[in-house]
Amino acid sequence: MAEQYVYGVTRAGGAKVGAEGVEGRPVTRIEHGAVAALVSEAPDGPVKANRRNLLAHTRVLQQVVESECVLPMQFGVVMPSEAAVASDLLAPGEGDLRELLAMFDSLVEVELKVTCPEEVLLRTVMSDRPDLVRLRESLQGKPPEATHFDRVRLGELVAAAVEETRGAVREYVVGRLDPAAVDTAVSEPAHEQMLVNAAFLVERARLGAFDDHVGELARALGGELQCKYTGPLPPFHFVDAPSSLGSAAWA
Repeated sequence: MAEQYVYGVTRAGGAKVGAEGVEGRPVTRIEHGAVAALVSEAPDGPVKANRRNLLAHTRVLQQVVESECVLPMQFGVVMPSEAAVASDLLAPGEGDLRELLAMFDSLVEVELKVTCPEEVLLRTVMSDRPDLVRLRESLQGKPPEATHFDRVRLGELVAAAVEETRGAVREYVVGRLDPAAVDTAVSEPAHEQMLVNAAFLVERARLGAFDDHVGELARALGGELQCKYTGPLPPFHFVDAPSSLGSAAWA
């Protein structure tokens, strides 16, 4: 029997999933009682965490969440067979899964990432800190070996100022959007140019209004700060799956 790659759990009786799964394989549902797992036949060997497969995993979940609630699994979850999906995942946790599906039925996640080119961020920081500009200018033309400790100190002060600016932007963004959300999750930036990495749990019925809030925020931030807004998504950052279901496998 073929191993099954698992994308997430939803209610039984849902529509066919048109999006291609990992390795381009069709997605089906394995049902047990009132719940169902979204699966496709797993490839031979470990599932490659390449861009194609990562996007396929997300697209399957995004397509389903447009019309129904889905509890997302982490990328790379493989179970031995269709029977194992039903007996080991769905059957033992059916009651808990039904409760979670009911809890998140009217909710979706959206994600907002705010980035800024490094040179723009540094220019902004220096324009707000004339003391750092004076210190930098005082070191110009002097031998590096004679000013080593001052240069190290300058670097530390600039790094601290960048973090302060990052924190101020994050506080501003979250402060503007959090009141319109049911819940908010703020993650560490994925790279140096990212200032904000946040997810918001939003009522489906109010998603349009939340989109408008994000648009207003983007205009307020100006053109040098870039906003990447994604959704609707399954509640990746907000599902607290029961440990009895193997919590390490859940997003």
